[in-house]
Amino acid sequence: MLEVKMLAVLLMTIVVLDALIFTPTKTKCEVVDALRKAGAREEDLRNWVCLVEQESGYQYNLRHYNDSGIFQLNDIWCDRPSGYFGTTCWMLNTYGCSDTCSSLLNEDISNDAYCAVRIKQCKGFSEWARWTNYCGDLTSARYDYSEC
Repeated sequence: MLEVKMLAVLLMTIVVLDALIFTPTKTKCEVVDALRKAGAREEDLRNWVCLVEQESGYQYNLRHYNDSGIFQLNDIWCDRPSGYFGTTCWMLNTYGCSDTCSSLLNEDISNDAYCAVRIKQCKGFSEWARWTNYCGDLTSARYDYSEC
């Protein structure tokens, strides 16, 4: 009986470790690089690092309720047939980004970053509840991106 319980504990440990080890993530520097290429302002990068850490833990294939990807973009921004690729806020607010929600779940986060930066430009970081709730103090070393 003891062997069965030990085997069950071992199997559960393997499953948990497998999920932790093989969870597809990006590094902080990969996120910062994508944000820079998408036009994010340098002075906003600590906010972005905190946002990504809080929203997705750097997992790029995360789907949680109505949010997708590494930036956890709400479905209102994707899967709209007339999605907009430009930077005009009223067009973005009306038509969303020119992405499918499933495209926000793949390894290429460049389109995610571009959409997120445009949303921030139009709506501010407060569009993300976790940024509002958890990113008030950006002095922590974990938000430092200077090595990037």
